[in-house]
Amino acid sequence: MAKTRSGLTVRSIVWGGALALAGVAGASAVSAGCGSDGKDLFIVPYDAGSDVEDGGGGADAGPDFDPTLGGPCTEDSQCDDLIPCTFDRCDTTLSRCRNVPDDTQCADSEYCNGQEKCVLRMGCVPGPVVTCQDGNYCTIDRCVEATKECEHSERDSDGDGDPDDHCAPSRDCDDTDPTVSSLRTEICGNFKDDNCNGLIDEQPCSVPANDECGTALAVTAPGTFLLGTTATKKDYATTCTVTSPAAARDIVLAITVPPGAAKDVLVRARTSAPTNEVAVALQSTCGQAASELHCGRIGGASEARTIARSVAAGTTVYAVVTTQAESRVDVTVDMLTASSKPTNESCAAPQPVPLDAPFTVSLVDPTKDLESACQRARTGELTYSFTLAEPRDVRIFASTLSGIGEPVVSMRSSTCTDELRCRAGSSPPVFARSLPAGSHVFSVAGTTQIDANVVVKTYPATLAPPNQSCATAPDIAPNTTVSVDLADQEDAIRNGCFAGGPNAAYKLDLTQASDVLLIGRFPLNEIGAVSLSRAACGLSDLLQCSPGITPQRVSRRNLPAGSYRAVIADEQGLSTQLTALVRPTVPPTTVTSDSCVNPQTIPETGGFFTGDTTNATANFSAGCDAPGQPIGGAKDQLLRLVLTQPRRVVFDMSGSVNTTLLSVRRGGPCPGVEITNACNPGTNPNRSFLDLPLAAGTYWVQIDGYAGAEGPWNLDVRVLPP
Repeated sequence: MAKTRSGLTVRSIVWGGALALAGVAGASAVSAGCGSDGKDLFIVPYDAGSDVEDGGGGADAGPDFDPTLGGPCTEDSQCDDLIPCTFDRCDTTLSRCRNVPDDTQCADSEYCNGQEKCVLRMGCVPGPVVTCQDGNYCTIDRCVEATKECEHSERDSDGDGDPDDHCAPSRDCDDTDPTVSSLRTEICGNFKDDNCNGLIDEQPCSVPANDECGTALAVTAPGTFLLGTTATKKDYATTCTVTSPAAARDIVLAITVPPGAAKDVLVRARTSAPTNEVAVALQSTCGQAASELHCGRIGGASEARTIARSVAAGTTVYAVVTTQAESRVDVTVDMLTASSKPTNESCAAPQPVPLDAPFTVSLVDPTKDLESACQRARTGELTYSFTLAEPRDVRIFASTLSGIGEPVVSMRSSTCTDELRCRAGSSPPVFARSLPAGSHVFSVAGTTQIDANVVVKTYPATLAPPNQSCATAPDIAPNTTVSVDLADQEDAIRNGCFAGGPNAAYKLDLTQASDVLLIGRFPLNEIGAVSLSRAACGLSDLLQCSPGITPQRVSRRNLPAGSYRAVIADEQGLSTQLTALVRPTVPPTTVTSDSCVNPQTIPETGGFFTGDTTNATANFSAGCDAPGQPIGGAKDQLLRLVLTQPRRVVFDMSGSVNTTLLSVRRGGPCPGVEITNACNPGTNPNRSFLDLPLAAGTYWVQIDGYAGAEGPWNLDVRVLPP
C-alpha cells in the first residue's frame, strides 16, 4: 500500500483477551467483536516494537513467530507502520497487518558500500561493506565499483608487474626491489640476479643503451629512432610519469637544433606493446627536473608527446622517455617552424574557422579549461568558432590524423560556459539541429594526444522530432516495446546518462505505485544506455542510468505515481528498441527453500523474489558456468513456475550483490533439464537476464553463482502474453 504519514502512532494492547487502545488519532473505525460491549473500536497500525503477545518477538514469541505480522485489520490503510521501506498491507486471510521489509527501497547506486537492508521497526540501515577478502595472503583484494565485482590481484609489493615468487613460483625473487623480477633482462656486470633465474651476470646479458645523460642518443636532425628500455633503470624525475615510477625505466635523447632559424622540437614516443605506458619530458638541462620545458603523458596510454617551442639554433634539449616495462620504443623527433602556444586555449579567444573547409587540430600541450560530460576527454582543449548567416543544421566531423586516440568535440553555448552537445570518437559527428544565425563556439580535445582533422558542415534547418525533448516526449504504453531509430537524433537530452550518444525520450505515466523495468536493446557489440528520469530530465532528475552492451536494464520498485521519462541512447546512432514493463508494486517474497524439496512457487502472474545462497548447498551445475567448476557448481536455490498456456517470461536479477548465474530448466521430475539458450551468467553490473518464450508446462528456475559466487540475490519475474 502507499505510505501515509498523517495522524499519531497508535498502539494496540491486549489485556486479558480484550483490545484496548492508546493514543488513538486518525484511525479507521470498525465493528467490535470478541465479546465487546458492541461499541465501535478503532483498529490502528500495529506497532512492531510492542512487547505484547507474540508481535514484538519478545520472550513469548514462539518458534513459528512471523515478525512481519502486526495487529488486526480489515483494510490496507490500517497497516502503515511508518517505515518507508516496508510493504504494508492487510492480510485478509489472517485479518492482520503484514509489513514486509523490501531491501530494494533502501538500495543506493553504490555496490562497494554493501547492500542496504530494510529492518522492521528501524527502516533502512547500511549493510556491511564489500571487503572482497578471500583469505589468500597472495592476493590483493579490492572492490571495483565500475564493474560491481571483487578483484583479486596477485601480490606485487614492488609494483614491477611480476608477482612474488613465494606465491607464484619462479617469478619475482625479490618483491622489495622493482629492478629485479622474472620479467627483467639480465644486466651485464652489476653483480645482481636481475631476471630471477638463480644466476648472476650470466650470458647472454644486456648492456643498457642511452640510459643516462652521458650516454644520451645525439639527435641533430628530424627522424624516427628505434630505441629500447631493455636493461635500463629509472634515473631521472619528471613531472609526469607512468603509474609505478619506482618500477619504471628511462632513456635519454640529446636533441640539438641545427643552424638556421629557431624551431619547435616535437617528440613523440610509442611503445611496442599497447599495455606499456610511456611518458616523455623535455628538459633544458639534462637530469634536472627544475629545467623541464614540458612533459606529456596520458595515464595508461602507450603513446605520449611533448614539445619545446621556439628553441634557438644550436641549443640542445633533452628528451627523457620513461616506460613502465622493458620495451622497444619508437621515438619520432620533428623540428617544426617556431611557434607560440595557441591563443585559442580558452573561451576568451576562439579561433574562427570557415564552413565546409577541413582544418587540423594538434593536441600536444593545451591546458584543460572546460568541463565536458564526455569524460573520455583526457587532454586539454582548443576552442573554435563559426558563423551562420541563417538557421542551419550543423554537423561537426572529426577524425584522427595521427596518434592512437580519438577526438572529443564539444558544442558550447554562445558564452562558451555551458556545453550543449559532446561527442567522443569519429562517428557519428556532433549534431546540432536548427542552430540560429550568428556565431557559435565549439572545442576539440582528445582521448590522448593526437592530431585531428575537423570540418564543420551545414545543412538546411529541420524540425526536431517529439522524442528529441523530454517536454514533448511521446507516450510509451506500459508493457510495450517501441523501435527507435537514432540515426538522425541529437545528443539533446542532458539527463546525465551516456553523454555523447544520440538519444530519444518517451513519457511513462504511472497512475499508482509501480514496479518498472526498462529494457534497452542495441545492435550486437554496440554500446548504448537506457535511463529513467523525472519529467524535467535535468541532471538532478536522473533516477537510474544503465550503460553497456545489449541488453541494458533499469529496475525501480515501488515507483510513486507520476510522470517519468524513459530515455534510450546509442553510441553510433543506430536502430534500437525500448521496452517498458510496468505492474502495480508487489511485495518481495523471501526464498528459503534450497533444492527440489519444497521449492518456492512463482505465481503465473510473476512476482519479485529475494534470497541468499550463502547458507545453501551446491546441488546443480549449469551450462553457462565458468570452466573447471566442481560438480554442482556454486551454492544455489530453486524456484518452480507452472504455466498453463504459452507465455513470454522475463527474468531480471538487477540489484543482486553476487555475480549471479540464472538457469531455466523444464520438465519433471525436479530439477528437469536445462533449456537451450536459457542460462545466463551475470558477470556484468546488471547481473543475469533472460527473456524467454515458454510453452505451457512446469519450469524450474535455478538461482546460482557464477564461478563459485554466493550471496544475496534478487529476481524479478514478469509473465507476459507471447
